[in-house]
Amino acid sequence: MKIVSYSNIGLCRTENQDVVRSEMIGDSVFVVLCDGMGGESSGLDASSITAEVVFNKFLSGYDTSFSPNSIRNLLMSTVTTANSVVFNTAHAEPEKLGMGSTCVTAFVDAKSRIAHIVNVGDSRAYICLKDKIEQITVDHSFVQMLIDQGKITEKEKEDHPKKNMLIRAVGVEKDVVADYFEIDLTEGRLLICSDGLHGCCSADEILDVINCSTIEDSAGQLINLALEKGGYDNVTLAVIENC
Repeated sequence: MKIVSYSNIGLCRTENQDVVRSEMIGDSVFVVLCDGMGGESSGLDASSITAEVVFNKFLSGYDTSFSPNSIRNLLMSTVTTANSVVFNTAHAEPEKLGMGSTCVTAFVDAKSRIAHIVNVGDSRAYICLKDKIEQITVDHSFVQMLIDQGKITEKEKEDHPKKNMLIRAVGVEKDVVADYFEIDLTEGRLLICSDGLHGCCSADEILDVINCSTIEDSAGQLINLALEKGGYDNVTLAVIENC
């Protein structure tokens, strides 16, 4: 397994509130990516706390003997714990009330080639194959809820006035429900990214870039593509491949 990650402040923000951390565990890979929300520096506080709690709890709790179900339970518990820490921090410091963070975290087992993925919010995971790209996670956003209810179309969401509104995030409520996915990574590359990338680049554009060369080059080129398209938000991503 191999992982490359990058984070860029973008061209319009004064602070990078995205956080990405990764670790090789033997030949396996663990990564967490968070995108903060909140006034002033509170967004960075939320994303930093979330990333730190998820990262450290998984590394301290994981064992190579774990079954897939044990991995799932550990990943889910890391996000639950992070939610409690962010929520309690916000309520202990009134100026941070309402802060929260997206979170997408993945553990890719080198033996089984299975990627175990957990997410809250609208940071995404994609599987990128030679001829197609598939979004694995489902956005916890207001516009996605409207799409699921049949009230708007995919095309209409692009110009919706509430397209950036989340209905689920780490730390905003006392309890949070995360989604869990498993995919086979025998072939292709796993892309984890914040909305600074997927919000300005189409899936086809992302696939064209990510399949063009090594993961180091393609990851850097994805950052450049987002900047070329305006760099309106922080841009953060991680690319994992089975090598």
